[in-house]
Amino acid sequence: MDLRQRFADPTEQQDAAGRGLQAGMWTAVPCTIVSVDYGKQTCSVQPTQKVAVRKPDGSQEWQSLPVLPDAPLHFPGGGGVSLTFPVKAGDEALAIIASRPTDSWQQSGGEQQQNARRMHDLSDAFVMVGFRSNPKALSGMSSDAVQLRSDDGLASIALKPNGQMDINTPGAINIAAASDVNYTGTINVTGDIVLNGISLKTHKHTGVTTGGDNTGGPVS
Repeated sequence: MDLRQRFADPTEQQDAAGRGLQAGMWTAVPCTIVSVDYGKQTCSVQPTQKVAVRKPDGSQEWQSLPVLPDAPLHFPGGGGVSLTFPVKAGDEALAIIASRPTDSWQQSGGEQQQNARRMHDLSDAFVMVGFRSNPKALSGMSSDAVQLRSDDGLASIALKPNGQMDINTPGAINIAAASDVNYTGTINVTGDIVLNGISLKTHKHTGVTTGGDNTGGPVS
């Protein structure tokens, strides 16, 4: 039995009531991605903080919170451009709990009337990925550049305050443009450049003659 049920203490009663209200008010909770709907940019997440539940016999049991479904997933964006991530199940995230219902806004966008009176409810979560617990912290983070990188650090694009940009990848870099690719500056290449199967380093020319004539086209 809870001892507060045996002794009448108005101050303790008020404190208990306040703590009870706080216990039902959610603001933010760490969670794990369960599934992602890329079509709607929403996800289902499992909160990772268990809650203590007092049983009828007075004992206490730690229980998992329910999965939060269909929560809007945050991708940074604005002005007609966005940055997206291949979010997958198991990724760590933070669920931000709205102070009022978000159903009408999520369905229709714009300014909407509230369709319920709930406040700080777990069902009104917005999810942000990128937060990490200590065991999943990234290694080799740059302290002098902003990076777009793979978690293992093998592939990265880094921009430094002095304007220098570094690109590193163990694989290929593919560029597809509907129009011309224009470049101004000097290109220093270690290796070779291959254009339509013709090596810039080892190609030969046809129609070679002495004198002032031009050679023929290059061959692979």
